[in-house]
Amino acid sequence: MTTPTFSQALTSSRATVYGVILNDHDSLSRMGASLSDAPYKGAPKAPVLYIKPANTFNSDQAVVNLPKAATALEIGATIGIVIGATAARLNLDSAAAAIAGYVIVADLSLPHSSYYRPAIREKCFDGACVISDQMIAAEAVAKPGSLEIATLINDREVERRKLSDLVRDIPGLLRDVSEFMTLRRGDVLLVGVKWQAAQASAGDQVTLHVAGLGQVSFSIGAAVTSESPSVAATKKRKRTFGRIFFNGAIHEVEPVVDETPNTPARIRLADGKVLLHSEAQWLPPIEPCSIFALGLNYADHARELAFKAPEQPLVFLKGPTALTGHLGRSHRPADATYMHYECELAVVIGKHARNVSREDAYHYVAGYTVANDYAIRDYLENYYRPNLRVKNRDACTPLGPWLVEADAVADPMNLVLTTSVNGKETQRGNTADMVFDIPALIVYLSSIMTLSPGDIILTGTPEGLADVVAGDCVVTTIEDIGSLTNTIVSDEDYFHPTVVA
Repeated sequence: MTTPTFSQALTSSRATVYGVILNDHDSLSRMGASLSDAPYKGAPKAPVLYIKPANTFNSDQAVVNLPKAATALEIGATIGIVIGATAARLNLDSAAAAIAGYVIVADLSLPHSSYYRPAIREKCFDGACVISDQMIAAEAVAKPGSLEIATLINDREVERRKLSDLVRDIPGLLRDVSEFMTLRRGDVLLVGVKWQAAQASAGDQVTLHVAGLGQVSFSIGAAVTSESPSVAATKKRKRTFGRIFFNGAIHEVEPVVDETPNTPARIRLADGKVLLHSEAQWLPPIEPCSIFALGLNYADHARELAFKAPEQPLVFLKGPTALTGHLGRSHRPADATYMHYECELAVVIGKHARNVSREDAYHYVAGYTVANDYAIRDYLENYYRPNLRVKNRDACTPLGPWLVEADAVADPMNLVLTTSVNGKETQRGNTADMVFDIPALIVYLSSIMTLSPGDIILTGTPEGLADVVAGDCVVTTIEDIGSLTNTIVSDEDYFHPTVVA
């Protein structure tokens, strides 16, 4: 039996790879005064993070094909910290205990000069994260902070990086990232890539070597365009279902339809048992693969924030720990001055999709659910907007309660969205007002990368944002999809919840 490579194990476990930019003094020094120029207006204060989605995972000896029209790739030589235990709110002393080991990673990118918007096209193409096949255990690496990474192209060393040059060393990076989001066992946190790293072109052989960790090699291939074949409509899918944790197990549930006024909402398990919504611990209705989110995808919302509507989709990625279920709690930090909800239609992908045509786009949709994508605007820096400290906090994105299969929704581009806070409606819009509709988003994303079953696209929110505070009950509702209820809690209640006997 063949032992899976590290990247294959990542894919099967649905672990997440997080990257960081501008985490070395050399890059900051070379950027110089431009750090204060528009649109950045200052060096970053928090770690500047991004996500490498599952379609990018690749192994030693891979061939990485250039994306269409590309002539070269930047070779972001870095080290990946493999998380060995759930890591939340670490300090410098506890960080080491959360590390299982280290891998060598080539974080590949199309050359780009701006860090102002997440570089989805530049960093998320298929195969763009080449990872050494084996992890080296933490206890076998005496001084990880002294490691050096040599980049060789066609057997000639073109670059050498020293981890001693990091702005945030390994314990510091783990501390600052785990302050606002939980790293799960098996996740990988990259320590950072060099600004304007060495480039390789088609036909080049690339090797990254680290004394004590080994090496990873790959070659650059010419651009290859693959397309998903045209697909016909499949068997009608009209179920509505959710997921809960109950009596020590995960169950799929369906709504109980009861037209009697003022009857509490109920659900039915597969064995016929009926529960009230409040008797279950709700989970997101699917276990996600990659989570894509759209910024400024309603023109009225863009105006509300004093932005122009984007000329192409403004996409960023979210990690799975950001999700929580129906009736879940979301945390408002004590220092936040403005935290707002965002009612969004979430589109769930049902088939592998690459270079999909607009005409075929809906055939790749499994169904729809409701999302509420909270943001804390205090933390929004000019680097990598919108950044993960704003948009990837633990439990900041309630999702559910239902996945409504695609054919049960007559027209997903004509659905009313509303939000109410403590029973008062504060937001109302219609999916017809999206800047980029659902087919356009699927066409755009599948032109960059392969979409997979379980990928989720949060399609943006209309105008009508308002600050929410601890104790507020927020209900986001989308016509024909359902109502998602969530409560805002304080630091004390979130980190030290009261246990009711």
